[in-house]
Amino acid sequence: MKHTLLTTTALVVMTGAASAELTISGTGRIGVRTTEGAAAVTAVTANAGADAADQTLVAAIKKIGTNLNNVPSTSAVLATGSLNTTAVTADELADLDNLIRIVTRESTTGGTAALRAKSVTDLASLNAIRARIVAPIKAGSAAGSDVTSGVNRFRISFAGSGETDSGISYGISGRAEQSDSALLGSQYISGAFGKIKMGDLGGADKDAAGHIAGGVGLSGMGSNNEIAYQAKDHNFGYEFSTSGLTFGYSQNTAVQTGSNSAVGIKWSGDMGGTGVTIGLGQSKVGTKTQSTMSLAVSTGGLTVKAIQSSNDNGPVIGAVTKARSTASGTADVYGSAEDKTPDTDHTGVSVSYSMDALSITAYTKTVSTTGSADLDYTGIGFAYDMGGVTLKAGMVEDNKISSMDFGVSFSF
Repeated sequence: MKHTLLTTTALVVMTGAASAELTISGTGRIGVRTTEGAAAVTAVTANAGADAADQTLVAAIKKIGTNLNNVPSTSAVLATGSLNTTAVTADELADLDNLIRIVTRESTTGGTAALRAKSVTDLASLNAIRARIVAPIKAGSAAGSDVTSGVNRFRISFAGSGETDSGISYGISGRAEQSDSALLGSQYISGAFGKIKMGDLGGADKDAAGHIAGGVGLSGMGSNNEIAYQAKDHNFGYEFSTSGLTFGYSQNTAVQTGSNSAVGIKWSGDMGGTGVTIGLGQSKVGTKTQSTMSLAVSTGGLTVKAIQSSNDNGPVIGAVTKARSTASGTADVYGSAEDKTPDTDHTGVSVSYSMDALSITAYTKTVSTTGSADLDYTGIGFAYDMGGVTLKAGMVEDNKISSMDFGVSFSF
């Protein structure tokens, strides 16, 4: 990469500085990308079971107004307030819909202002119950069309570094992009005590385990080779390295309550002419814990890397419910929904090979989420360096949607 280098030893605003330099570099790209349209998907729904709170609310709401006692019914739901706890039947759902229609009418034309106000609240409760019971198990979508679009971007990067006579190093880095509204970056200071970093940082687990190779083609096409690290907005980090071993810690200091931190450890060394790197990391954000490990092996121009990451999203947090006395014939809306974020695993492998000006990269990654179908991603890309200008092409399959791009990138 060609770049402009500004070096000064006389104009350094730090007593005893031996040297300092500022590097400005840039990259750009132009090309085209084609993505095939997604096939149409038919929505699938299934009626869930009701719980005790649902039954209590329905029974209480039924007591509002005399008209509700005469709603046509094909099951016992309006007579007793009961709903099947395994799977609400079609008849029970029809009765629930009848009740919703009546309460809707009462909320606008009820006999008294007090009755109308209660009906508005209870209508929200009924709609919330129905939405939870009739939950889609697969969302539907219309068929998509193939799309061809232009790919272009420029990026300017800044890096400054210096070192004092006493051996303390310091530096900054940042970048500005065509589409960015702000310049973001980070700063560090390092010495025998280790390295302290602040600014726009990833987590220490990401620093240790990283990603598999990818970002293929001209634009990366979704960068699906990357792991979704939960500790991605940290602003403080520390690392210490010795004999090929690096220990790291990071956190988000803006979080004042609960956990939001990460740790990582990485070892790099040579084993009989083969380079080996092992990374282990873990982050804790609230009740969610993510553990990641990676292994990379390099020999000649060939590099193979494997990674596995598991996100334990913590225990199920039950819904907070609020209800007024059933004797008054009214019920309140749920306070908060149940949080049962499913656990997720990422597993991936990449292979990269470089020979002279040509490089080839391929990867595959699977994302497995409890209760859902696996998501699969694959990609392959080629790059040929022509000296400052690189010809690039790639193809990816993003969970059964294929994309291709082609173009040139350049640097200065």
